[in-house]
Amino acid sequence: MRPATDSAQRSPSTTDSAGSGQVSTSASQLAALARSEHYSSEPPQSASQPPGAAARPAPQGAGSGTTGYSTTIGDNFDEDFVPANEVERDLYHAVDERSTDSFLSTLLLATVLVPVAHNSRPGSAPGESGFAFRTEEIDGDRFLVVFTSRDRLAEHFAEPTRTVGVRFVDLIRNWPDPAWSFAVNPTSTIGARYPGPQVIALASWAVEAGLGGDPIDAPVEQPPRPAAPTAQLTIMQKAVPAEQVDYYLERGYDRVAGFVHRAGEVEHLGSPGELFAALGLLYDGSPYQADAKEAFVLRWPAHRPSLYRIPYGGQSEQALRAMDGWVIERPPFRGNGFAPGEGKDVIAEFKVDSVRLPHGAQLWRMDADGAEQMIAVFDCDAPVWRRVGEQ
Repeated sequence: MRPATDSAQRSPSTTDSAGSGQVSTSASQLAALARSEHYSSEPPQSASQPPGAAARPAPQGAGSGTTGYSTTIGDNFDEDFVPANEVERDLYHAVDERSTDSFLSTLLLATVLVPVAHNSRPGSAPGESGFAFRTEEIDGDRFLVVFTSRDRLAEHFAEPTRTVGVRFVDLIRNWPDPAWSFAVNPTSTIGARYPGPQVIALASWAVEAGLGGDPIDAPVEQPPRPAAPTAQLTIMQKAVPAEQVDYYLERGYDRVAGFVHRAGEVEHLGSPGELFAALGLLYDGSPYQADAKEAFVLRWPAHRPSLYRIPYGGQSEQALRAMDGWVIERPPFRGNGFAPGEGKDVIAEFKVDSVRLPHGAQLWRMDADGAEQMIAVFDCDAPVWRRVGEQ
């Protein structure tokens, strides 16, 4: 058995699901973020939370608050709604559970249909010369309306409508007009509305989180410096089953593969059970248990960010095509860039092929109360894992 690989992280069942992580922020935090001009470009060192969860997915006919944007879920929930694809299935579950967090996380990784204006140049795409969006007025405000399927499009427009498919994260990164608001599936039970400033704030978060950013926006590896050479590097983390710890400590194993996460995004989790649940590791047959008394994790600096790819995809060929992805995995894999965890934590998920751990990589133990202890540090010159306290 090879340690710390995909097979130790995913269950063998085969049901389809393209779910999403969860996000949360308050309306006041969102407003402050939307006004700010000082978005950090540093890798996040704590749980990444996209702004905008204060705007609630709105079922058809839901009421609006004083701002004109729907803020509640469930008044007209349609139990007979039939999703057209896996994205809509996840949006529907989010509305059913009244989880704005899940709704927004799913939408961030979806591809949407954007209506095109009659005067738009044929064959053009958003951002290209001659392209024109088709907008409409809703409750006195100008909206750019998008859809998650042809079915939802047909529910809204009586006549045939020309559209272009665009990744939602790319659309909001190039939002055409701050005065425009955004609506998705406005006449459906899986509909929602967001004001322009909120969309812009969400786009800024998406770039920082690595969702759809241009290569030039990615952290650039700096040449080694005499002092603190890894100060700007993101620390990655991977849970290791207890039975695999000896592979590292006794046999000097120095590789890691499969699904990994930013250490800063899981540091708030206070017990082994919380950690395993947040990462989606409590599936049938998993080597991890909710009542575990200890957890082991590897931590190391990501010297080459390009090795850590967002695993877009799904559990089937159909899901893979829907996400325009590259990974097919067994449940609970979701393929939307987030760990398939339980609860409200949103944790970015990355996938890496088998790579050697760098000098200074660490093996940590967390006990049942959340207290952490470094067990060993990797010495690549030997190569050997040197236990803490060893001379």
